[in-house]
Amino acid sequence: MKRTAQLLLFIATFVLLSGSSCDKYEKGEGITGVWRCRENYQGTKFRSYNVSVDRYTQLDSSTYVIYNLYNLGLDVETYVQLKDTVFTVLSTNSDLYFITGRGVWHRYSQTIDWEYSVSGQVNDPFVSATFDRP
Repeated sequence: MKRTAQLLLFIATFVLLSGSSCDKYEKGEGITGVWRCRENYQGTKFRSYNVSVDRYTQLDSSTYVIYNLYNLGLDVETYVQLKDTVFTVLSTNSDLYFITGRGVWHRYSQTIDWEYSVSGQVNDPFVSATFDRP
């Protein structure tokens, strides 16, 4: 009987801990912070650099701001909205660069796969990138 109680306690603890880690990702806390961006751009070129993702609550709780997307620097902010696991690029704060596209967040592997285009000062119609944790 004592062994059965210990086994049930172990299982209950495991289930509680597993559930709390899923809640963390569902609330979006796994999205903010520094990410490494591995990007294929201008056809055949590749580069790797860091971006920073923060919440952007001025619109709503599902909106985020990405700093340094397309390696444009920390002054260029890209605003994205998350619905389920899909990000949609809304706009930037720059008059020189326009970014459109979308990304898919893979919660368990903690990666985001992006496809976007950049126009304005540069013209890059198809960029693919993956964000992962450095």
